Amino acid sequence: MPPRIARLPRNSAGRSVPGNIAWYGTDDDGSIPVTHDDTLGAHITCLCTPGRGTPKFGEQCPVRQRQFMVQRRCGLCTQHIEAPGQLVFIGETDAQYYLEPPLHPLCAAYALQVCPVLHAAGERIEVAVTESYTLAEDRITGMTAEGTLRRSVFPFGNPLARLLAVLEFYLAFPDTPERLPGPVWLAERAPKLPS
Repeated sequence: MPPRIARLPRNSAGRSVPGNIAWYGTDDDGSIPVTHDDTLGAHITCLCTPGRGTPKFGEQCPVRQRQFMVQRRCGLCTQHIEAPGQLVFIGETDAQYYLEPPLHPLCAAYALQVCPVLHAAGERIEVAVTESYTLAEDRITGMTAEGTLRRSVFPFGNPLARLLAVLEFYLAFPDTPERLPGPVWLAERAPKLPS
């Protein structure tokens, strides 16, 4: 395990918890707090604290997700990814954008080897390697009669979006990525993990 991942909070099974994961305490009632400020407009917030409560793998803290995207921080280890320099997005084949923050190449290699979901997906998982990305805003614009959220993608920082919709996450669109199936990237291009 790379040292910067070994420092992360762990779940009850001893597994390191990625920095962008939401944590729930025993007193959480499942509500989704929305607040407003001049910079973001209406936006979903989160009161979780890494290491406190139970992590919800597969669910991101919207506050940390947005911070990591804007600050070019790794979604796993939480550390800054130097620019210029390679960063990695992991997702479905031919993904146009990514909801998960970028990863250091070493952190991506670790995730592909130890995350049971990524490992089980095999060839269905793709790695996009790039040096930069462009952000957009995923905002909630309403709700259907059945209770399904309606969403729209807005340009990053669009002042009109702040008036029209509630910000949940940022979306990352990699600039000219090199795309490889996860297992191929891991076997041929990924940095080797410390032994």
